[in-house]
Amino acid sequence: MRRGERGRHWSVGEIRELESLAGEVPRREIARRLRRSNSSVRTMASRLGLSLRVARWDMRWCDGCATWRTSLGERTGHCRVCDKWRGVEAEEGRVADEIAAMTPEQRAAFDAGEGRRGRQKPRPRRPARPDTSKMPRARARREEARYMAAVEEWELEFASRRYDAAKTRLKRARWVRGTNPRGSSRPSKNSEK
Repeated sequence: MRRGERGRHWSVGEIRELESLAGEVPRREIARRLRRSNSSVRTMASRLGLSLRVARWDMRWCDGCATWRTSLGERTGHCRVCDKWRGVEAEEGRVADEIAAMTPEQRAAFDAGEGRRGRQKPRPRRPARPDTSKMPRARARREEARYMAAVEEWELEFASRRYDAAKTRLKRARWVRGTNPRGSSRPSKNSEK
């Protein structure tokens, strides 16, 4: 095209494709797909009021829980929440083994102690999902990533509490049986939280 000439007009299909790709695909890639110049794409997006900014996505997919997470463990390839729940399952399995090995008298003493305990801490509240319907795509993706990170922290806190509770139950079960490997002293009130 020579200097001063006007470019070709945008078709309805090209405009629709620009609208669908804006904010999802970098400007250079949009220009390549539409066979238009970078400046042409930038100008048309500006006329349509579209943002071409692409939000960076730092989340990683965890196959263990099928969720986007902030990081995955190098050793396991799973997120911190999955690793914590595996720990909970292992501790609860140990508790079940200890309970199965108890005599009926030991079991009655253990159940009586468990019945006296009440819930100590209130459950943490799940974070509220932000309304991203009226936000530009880049900002909406950032808010969605922030929300997912907050949910991950909430799930980790919930799993950590279950893990701590299972450890405490295991300590009590071993104390009742007299098989506590860390000593024969009775669990203190402070350790029962």
